[in-house]
Amino acid sequence: MSNDFQNASRRRFLRNSLAALAGGAGFFGAPQSLSLINSAWAQQRGAECGGDYKALVCVFLLGGNDGHNLVVPRGNVEYGHYAQRRRGLSIPQAQLLPLQAQGAPFALGLHPAMTRMANLFNTGKMAVIGNVGALLQPVSRQQYDDRTARLPPQLFSHNDQQAFWQSLQVRSPTDITPATGWAGRLAELIQDSHNPCGRLTMNLSLAGANPFQAGSASEALSVDSGPIRAVESDREPGAVAELEAVYALGQGNPLVEEYRRATRSAIDNYAVLREVLAAAPALPTVFPPAPEAGDPPSARFAYALGSQLRRAAELISVRAALGQRRQIFFCSLGGFDTHDAQSADQPELLSGLDQALAAFHQATRDLNVENAVTTFAASEFGRSLTSNGDGSDHGWGNHLFALGGAVNGGRVYGAIPDLSPGSTDFAGDGNLIPKLSVDQYGATLARWFGVSDAALLDLCFPNLANFSVRDLGFLA
Repeated sequence: MSNDFQNASRRRFLRNSLAALAGGAGFFGAPQSLSLINSAWAQQRGAECGGDYKALVCVFLLGGNDGHNLVVPRGNVEYGHYAQRRRGLSIPQAQLLPLQAQGAPFALGLHPAMTRMANLFNTGKMAVIGNVGALLQPVSRQQYDDRTARLPPQLFSHNDQQAFWQSLQVRSPTDITPATGWAGRLAELIQDSHNPCGRLTMNLSLAGANPFQAGSASEALSVDSGPIRAVESDREPGAVAELEAVYALGQGNPLVEEYRRATRSAIDNYAVLREVLAAAPALPTVFPPAPEAGDPPSARFAYALGSQLRRAAELISVRAALGQRRQIFFCSLGGFDTHDAQSADQPELLSGLDQALAAFHQATRDLNVENAVTTFAASEFGRSLTSNGDGSDHGWGNHLFALGGAVNGGRVYGAIPDLSPGSTDFAGDGNLIPKLSVDQYGATLARWFGVSDAALLDLCFPNLANFSVRDLGFLA
């Protein structure tokens, strides 16, 4: 909700209140009347702005994380199939972290670099969502091999699949309407009902512009993980006032007006952020520190993602001052395109991911919002089961995870594929065919977040109607 809208609402409230009070004998002689009206306004806004709080935190693993080495069969027979097909990429069986997975058809292990996540899984705070991928409709091996399946565009392209994963739209080359992402559509669906008093947009990006948070009539706010700076000038105090005056004037040219509006909005938003964050107490949680010379690469990855998640935790801590009952955060960590040196690089990446996620989960506990914050992993695609000699190539289906107090953890949702030779879980080219769609994954998150109407879910997730299961069940 914009400040203009809030100010207009307040003016209407004051006008009605003044009209009512003007009939009273002592109105013009009672200076305290305006104070009473302002108090009533605050109470009304408190009633509108109160209620439950929830946040979604997307952690996008850029490059396509190798899910086959994230969640690994641990039973002797199943591990034998895994080791045979992975060859030089396989993780030694004894190093796998045991997962006490309820209902799993065979024993599973987590990558040895994910010690903290294994503990969260085994204590019921994390769930694995098996074999998720970009789908327009269910696809069988026969359909894929015969090329009769309707598939997402440019299935193995990084840019195309990042865009599709985040938007879930197949757009015509001649379509000139602005593209939107499912977080952008989700925010616009519930803004009026769940976030009427927000001083900022519900969508807050800690990783720059992204398709995920783009709305049809709203934009995400990119927030730096470092110091928040507003427009200021120490040398020329009058320069800020002059700049403010320039940006207050509407422009006739549509392009110039859009630039003015966007810049004006950014100036206002950063002023709000600086004011609110400056007044907030420091977080008690310890996040991964900046790496020092001689530290392993995992320290760099932990700090890169941890800095984003620390700022997300800070924004959660000031949610009341921002008037936000709903927040959606976008964070990212790059480096997962492991065509080579995977056995050396992926453990470092996953260790950094593990450290950052564990710190953020602890922050939600320290802020007493553990049950109100759900963090979920995303990645544009999985990777090939077979090695290319030193790494893995672009694939399709992938294993993801969600964590938080509201997660029905300690379980695997979906399915871990059959890795035996001739398995129909894999296409003829060896790529894992997803059993669950991103639409189903996102709709499960959206239902928990506040969208209960089936028609609205279909608006947000355009391919959801093609799947019989609309809620995967990993959230309470």
